[in-house]
Amino acid sequence: MSNSRKNIFLTSLLILSMTVFSACSASSPSEKAEKKEPENTSVEKETPSEEDAAVNEGTVEAPADQEESSEEAEEENTDSEEPAKEGDSSEKEEVNLLLQQLKPEKNMIKTFENKDFSLTETIVDHNDTHVQRVFKVGEMVTLQILKWDQDAIQVVYEESSPKDPKESKLNNFKPNKEMQPMADISRKGKGDTPQWEIISENETLEVPYDTFQDVVVVRNTVKAGNKDTINTIYYAPGIGMIKEVYEDTGKNGKKIESVLKKVEEL
Repeated sequence: MSNSRKNIFLTSLLILSMTVFSACSASSPSEKAEKKEPENTSVEKETPSEEDAAVNEGTVEAPADQEESSEEAEEENTDSEEPAKEGDSSEKEEVNLLLQQLKPEKNMIKTFENKDFSLTETIVDHNDTHVQRVFKVGEMVTLQILKWDQDAIQVVYEESSPKDPKESKLNNFKPNKEMQPMADISRKGKGDTPQWEIISENETLEVPYDTFQDVVVVRNTVKAGNKDTINTIYYAPGIGMIKEVYEDTGKNGKKIESVLKKVEEL
């Protein structure tokens, strides 16, 4: 091939190459646009419509409402339980006070007025749970220790003619009697049984020493044939026994009353 023909061929090839390159360059923007369209489409698919958003919002808010309802239900249950607990506590407190308030607040000698014989009750010692007292009826002396708690007043120790009636035994005594309730919060009635029963809780009683309110009255009745032996004891807050009545309803029946006349500190 001659040089002139070579040159013509190379020139034509160069022109053809430039034409193809230009055509490719011209089409690249549209192709880029076409390539970007899927990206726009994917964005549009990821962006929820208003209806979808509303549905999604409803789906998200529903558990929140349920949680609020559950919380409100729990609060209502808590509110409904609290008054019951408070009621139980108040009732228990009232029960505790009923007998606890009757316990003597200090050691003392109580002298009772009686037409038939002399009677004194000495509170030798007391603590949170027990009271030691000494009864002197005429020449007879009896030492007793009472277990005195929120539920009952019970005789747990008894000794006749103690060597030293004023010596405290509360720290080293051993119960020597089967518990004998003198008052029991669970026993309430008319006092017509051998067991001591609470027959009144809020009496007002006047005795020579003073007038007392909120007096608790206990009674027991022992039936033997045609006669009844009735014992009634009156307890006042902070001082204990303030009156005792013994009654025999038999043929030659009698009634003996002992009422508080004087109180001295031991």
